[in-house]
Amino acid sequence: MRRTTAIRKSALRMINEAAIETFPKEFLAALKAEEGVIIELVVLPGTVQGDSHGIMNTNMLPIDYSVIGTIHSHPGHSNRPSDADLQFFSHFGGVHIITCLPFDETSWRAYNSNGERVELEVVD
Repeated sequence: MRRTTAIRKSALRMINEAAIETFPKEFLAALKAEEGVIIELVVLPGTVQGDSHGIMNTNMLPIDYSVIGTIHSHPGHSNRPSDADLQFFSHFGGVHIITCLPFDETSWRAYNSNGERVELEVVD
């Protein structure tokens, strides 16, 4: 599996627009990458978006090795992973993004499956 090092600006914009659209509920989706760059979101059927949680049935993922992690929003001002986030990260994917208020180009952070922060370059 190729290491993910970047995210397209258009994917980041889509993430924050989806988070704004679902606010105050959490937005949750999978991330798809090509050649180490996150390019788009995969919204799974049956995903639950709650006020303080999101539930994704990973059994609904397509058999597609370009799906490399997840994105979800926090309805507050913290993009730090909760204990539940950390547990989920450890079971699925290699890159996880959390965005928070104000849902803009500076309000997101990426984490690996151990919950450690990783840097992703924003590219066109």
